[in-house]
Amino acid sequence: MNHLITNALSASVLCLLPAIAAAEAPPAWSGIKVEVKADHPVTSEQKLTDQADGFQRLSIQLSNKGTQPLTIKKINITIPLEVSLSDKMQMVYGGSCMGRTPLLRQNVGSQTKQSSSHMYELVRLNNDEYLFAGSLSWRIFLPNFTLQEKALMIWSNGEGKQLKPGDTIQYEQIVLKRGNNWLDVLDHFGTAIAAENGVTKLKDVEFNGWATWDYYGRVFTAKDIYGNMDALNKLAPKANMIQIDGGWWTERGDYTTIRPDLLPGGIKAIVSRIVAEGKTPGLHFDGFRGDAAAEVCKKHPEYFLHDQDGKMIVETNPKAERVMNYTFFDYSHPGARAHIAECIRTMKEDWGVTYFKVDFMRYGLENDILKKSEDVKSIKAFDPTITGVERFRLGMQAIRDAIGKDNYFLGCSAVFGPCIGFVDGMRTGGDISPRYQAFPERCLANLSNYYLCGKVFNGDADYLVYREAADEDDTVSQEDVKHGGSMTMNEAQTWADFNKLFGTCRLNSDNLMTLRPERQALVREVLDFPSMDETVPLDFWQRATVKSDGFEWVLSRAGDKIYLGVFNWSDKPKQYALGHFQKDGRLSLAGRHSKVLPYTGNLKFDELTRLMASDLK
Repeated sequence: MNHLITNALSASVLCLLPAIAAAEAPPAWSGIKVEVKADHPVTSEQKLTDQADGFQRLSIQLSNKGTQPLTIKKINITIPLEVSLSDKMQMVYGGSCMGRTPLLRQNVGSQTKQSSSHMYELVRLNNDEYLFAGSLSWRIFLPNFTLQEKALMIWSNGEGKQLKPGDTIQYEQIVLKRGNNWLDVLDHFGTAIAAENGVTKLKDVEFNGWATWDYYGRVFTAKDIYGNMDALNKLAPKANMIQIDGGWWTERGDYTTIRPDLLPGGIKAIVSRIVAEGKTPGLHFDGFRGDAAAEVCKKHPEYFLHDQDGKMIVETNPKAERVMNYTFFDYSHPGARAHIAECIRTMKEDWGVTYFKVDFMRYGLENDILKKSEDVKSIKAFDPTITGVERFRLGMQAIRDAIGKDNYFLGCSAVFGPCIGFVDGMRTGGDISPRYQAFPERCLANLSNYYLCGKVFNGDADYLVYREAADEDDTVSQEDVKHGGSMTMNEAQTWADFNKLFGTCRLNSDNLMTLRPERQALVREVLDFPSMDETVPLDFWQRATVKSDGFEWVLSRAGDKIYLGVFNWSDKPKQYALGHFQKDGRLSLAGRHSKVLPYTGNLKFDELTRLMASDLK
């Protein structure tokens, strides 16, 4: 039997909330309801409190006051909006992951199945008034924010979370705000997320160098790495990093054994040369998946997730060079955590790796496993009492502890929320490819997360890629979008200009030995440009209707120097009035062109940001 427990912030239940009075809640936040679907009754208690940063925090406790264990199936929170909404009002859903769910801007009356976010939703009532709801935590559940029938909705799949008699848990920490400036709202939101998750100071780093992935994919040799290192040293003598990306292991999950064709001395020999040149050695691995052919899967199937029938979950995925049979680590099992920790210990202590790129992190959560595996109706884990988010965080803690606080942890292919507090850096946009069509899409994905970058993690926009077919040899990856392109120089310049203005990691991933000189010059141009401290998309409310609707106005700051990037992603020429950036100034850009301009005025970055964003209303 299902039990539906409802608790509302209304006159009938205010007696349960001694910390606030009805008058303290602004009209927009009254009448909040919490509904919990479970197999036995759940007691729900709420509290809405004012915060010093201007947010109101909605805290929700869920308790089992019965005599039997219970299992939570779903949680729904409804926040009625006692303001007048019109269908033509605009709203945005915050980007939630690396590339699959970027910022989405819609009219209130145009909601679809994609109208949701794990981070926040923001309704624009007018140019000077906004309604906001967001999450500060992702510890047990994954919140989903959406808008339904003139109410802000927040819901979570219970994922079988079990409560013993007497147990009490906190739902994720939700903040609400009615503000008059979207820049302030998102700025304060990023700061509040950092505080909630114990992020006090990010690593002050700037990585410049080269990586294997985009050109070679999973098929590369030591000769390829060393040849590109030699070319990089001539091109950019101050480069400080080399990253070995995926494909070096014998089987996914067996991360202490190396492909025998890579180098007789293995990763250790390559790392030794990288370190000898004064560079940081980076290494990629898939932290949440294995392969059915891996020794760890054969010897320890209990380390991996199983389906409703007790069968190990296997996702078959044909690739250019072989068929993959992915399996998924169950980090609720202590043996799985010990295995990944030992793999990292080998990388760190035996091989000398200090920068760890942990990829495919979204497969630590239930949503993506279920989407990819049609026959899997439910997931069975070693510990059935916890959610996928809790399993994920157990794995993240094991990985972070093994990497160590002094080394660098880059998250990749991740849902952002549950990673915050564990990672140093985060890939904030999808994988790049040497195709112009990828650039505006990656611009939107990366910059829509600007309010997180520099506060909760360092942003990483992925690789510098500037090649076309004439720059390739027969060692290039045969993945569909990795070879045979026709990128023009002006198209390549747009990606170069974007990478000047965003991120703390700039790694080229072409073949520098075959890249023509004019394209090599773009690599040097970006690596020589200062890394930015802040970057803001000024046309936040003009773009993001679809994932290819990239920002055109980008303002960045490096120290006291300010730069404006203007990007014409379209095929037609455009005129841009520069407004407060340059009085009476205008810029003409042909289609698929960009320009980065230094600021020569006297305004501070925050003041200029506000004025220029206002110009674009």
